[in-house]
Amino acid sequence: MAYSAGKPGEFGLALITAATVVGIGVEQGILVAIALSLFRHVRHSYEPHTMVLQEDAHTKLLEASLVKAGVETEPGLIVYRFCADLFYANCNRFAEDLRLLISTAPMPVRCVVVDASAITDIDYSAACLLRTVLQELQARSVLVAFGRVNPFLRADMERHRITEVLGEGNIYAQLHTAVAAARSHAACEAA
Repeated sequence: MAYSAGKPGEFGLALITAATVVGIGVEQGILVAIALSLFRHVRHSYEPHTMVLQEDAHTKLLEASLVKAGVETEPGLIVYRFCADLFYANCNRFAEDLRLLISTAPMPVRCVVVDASAITDIDYSAACLLRTVLQELQARSVLVAFGRVNPFLRADMERHRITEVLGEGNIYAQLHTAVAAARSHAACEAA
């Protein structure tokens, strides 16, 4: 098995597990591997990866880039991916990322599409903050749509009254449909 430069944490976990197996024993190695793996999972939930999807010039496909000031998908549109469930410990990251992207975009942002493919659950605290952020963006005339919304997330959005604020028509099962609707909206706003 080759070392993967993209996952140094997994390589380190494998080394520690192997050293524990050799130095102490198999059962202890398994327990160490489980504990470290759970720690990595919890850490990722608290500090999830976030990205802006941008169109690749050659393939015309949306490719992920890191969230940073001045990044946009295209003029007037940001497609944002949050790679974890939304809960009390990470929802501020979601809000801060959106505020940063919108306030530093080179062109006024008319639409934000949230790629919700990794979001399967929203807790109460995150829902309260999400409703506040959605209302802030609506006050700035920014349309927000969610794409790749699975049935579990949709149920949470209904239960936490996010759908009321977002609007039923701004929730999509596919990302490309949400992006197409956002582009259409942005074009109408620009005209």
